[in-house]
Amino acid sequence: MERRCVLNSWSKEEVRAVIRYEWARGVSGTEIHNRLVEVYGPGVMSKQMVRRWCRTFSDGRQQVEDIPRAGRTRMATTDANVGKVDDMIRANRRITIDEVVEGISHERAQNIIHDILRYRKVSARWSSEIQLIMFNVYKD
Repeated sequence: MERRCVLNSWSKEEVRAVIRYEWARGVSGTEIHNRLVEVYGPGVMSKQMVRRWCRTFSDGRQQVEDIPRAGRTRMATTDANVGKVDDMIRANRRITIDEVVEGISHERAQNIIHDILRYRKVSARWSSEIQLIMFNVYKD
């Protein structure tokens, strides 16, 4: 009897913990990958990445969480910024994205407006998805 893709969702840390456990038991990287694919499905992690994690654990790493890296953190999509953008649009439905981008990038502003708040431009006015559905304008 063949088992297929038992778990539909997982975290990176969970998969890394399984790799660490199997590596500690002396299982090869290829066999670990085969077991991961059997339980989590083919998109879980590449064979090369499993081998890299085995090598990393062999080099002495203990934790499975991501190590903090240098670089700018993504702080622009905060609840406060989403609230500010929503307030600005509600106050002036004809506001442009360029007028919204105070202190955040153009891309973050677009993400907040379109993906989080789900506003769309209709006749040069921002309209929420609910308004568009009510007026049968929104076609997804």
